[in-house]
Amino acid sequence: MKTLRFIPLIIFWLLIVTFSLYFFMDNVGAFFFGYRSRNFGSTFFNNQLWVVMHLVGGSMALLLGPVQFWVFIRNKYLRFHRTAGKIYMFGVLLIGISAFRLSLISPCVPCRISLFLLTLFAVLSTWFAWKAIKIRNIKTHRQMMVRSYVCVLAFVAVRLDDVLPLDFLFGSIEDPTFRRTVNEYFFSFVPLIIAEIVMVWWPSVYFRNKRKIIR
Repeated sequence: MKTLRFIPLIIFWLLIVTFSLYFFMDNVGAFFFGYRSRNFGSTFFNNQLWVVMHLVGGSMALLLGPVQFWVFIRNKYLRFHRTAGKIYMFGVLLIGISAFRLSLISPCVPCRISLFLLTLFAVLSTWFAWKAIKIRNIKTHRQMMVRSYVCVLAFVAVRLDDVLPLDFLFGSIEDPTFRRTVNEYFFSFVPLIIAEIVMVWWPSVYFRNKRKIIR
């Protein structure tokens, strides 16, 4: 019975890892095998530098993020957990520097604000996660790391519309720019709201009432 309780969690992480690897191969792999988007300049120092920085930092955070949440790795290999956390933070730093620049030149002009805010939230949540663990506040550290990783995954989730038909969420939107804008804002901020409800709102009401009943 205890094993059955972990099945939804295992399925959840399998989906996250699978889609992350698909995104990595389809985007990062394509770039390093020669693909160059016209939207970000034609030479390395003409915006391509920022793209490379974004891809490298994003790869660090995206691929190391899941292992930071796996309890058996965190408990059994604490040194690896700490080292991976530092690499993850450096990856988010690269994401922050590059995404702030890329948000100013995104071909989807209405999406620039969402990209800027998402980058800001990713950097701030990672910073507060580091500050929390420095003072041994484990609970806040974990919550801020969840927020940080949700922001990192948002950069992947906004590409869902390229892979899966999402008309059931937004309806049929003919205008491609408006569709992209809706997609960007939805996947940038709705997952953060859901994480906030699960981590803070729900426990603050449910567990407090449970303690009162026990007393």
